[in-house]
Amino acid sequence: MTTELEEQVEQKPVRRPRASLWFLRMVLVLHAGLVVAQPILAGYFLSGEVDAMAWHGPIGSSLWMMSMLQFVAAVLYWRPSGGRLWPALLTFVLFFAEFVQLTYGYLQNFAVHVPLGTAIVITVVAMAIWSFRPSARRGRKEVAR
Repeated sequence: MTTELEEQVEQKPVRRPRASLWFLRMVLVLHAGLVVAQPILAGYFLSGEVDAMAWHGPIGSSLWMMSMLQFVAAVLYWRPSGGRLWPALLTFVLFFAEFVQLTYGYLQNFAVHVPLGTAIVITVVAMAIWSFRPSARRGRKEVAR
């Protein structure tokens, strides 16, 4: 026999992220597109297309700002919408990684710039792919069950 309180808890709908997830998806896809363009432009530069640096530099300078926007989207996905916390935490780390990436790029320290760039590309693309999976739609409480 269930109590009245247990019935109310069972009937309470689980909060799922919807609009905040779409905002996060849009930011992640834009961020992923810019991040993926970076090694392509660097490759063009290394193959002799000097004008590719005219795009590589400004895009690289703006990526850390994209991660700030992504952080806002991830926090909105997490806190008010009932999504998970890890995208916000990972984006916080990504913000600092992209700032370090920018610094080492301008210093032309490729021993750090290239592997860190690879890690950033993998992270952002993986997050963008995750955002379209069904697990991203589930709320925190659904995952905990």
